[in-house]
Amino acid sequence: MDKETMQFLSEQFGKINGRLDGIEGRLDKVENRLDVIEVRQDKMSKQLTELQIAHKRFELSTNTKLSKLQDGMDTIEEILRVNDLLPN
Repeated sequence: MDKETMQFLSEQFGKINGRLDGIEGRLDKVENRLDVIEVRQDKMSKQLTELQIAHKRFELSTNTKLSKLQDGMDTIEEILRVNDLLPN
């Protein structure tokens, strides 16, 4: 190869390397953003799990309290019937 061709190829190689460096920098930024998104996703997933657990606890507690209230109402109703304060 002659000197001009070598010079041309060298310049083209330099341009390609420059563009690849720019692309690499942008990919690094995208990778950093993905890391941040993954951290946020993990945090939100944990919060969602905690919310689901809290909801189940509330549901169980409410069901238990409603059952106790219904039992109390049944007892009161039976007492009223025994004392002829409610029709049979």
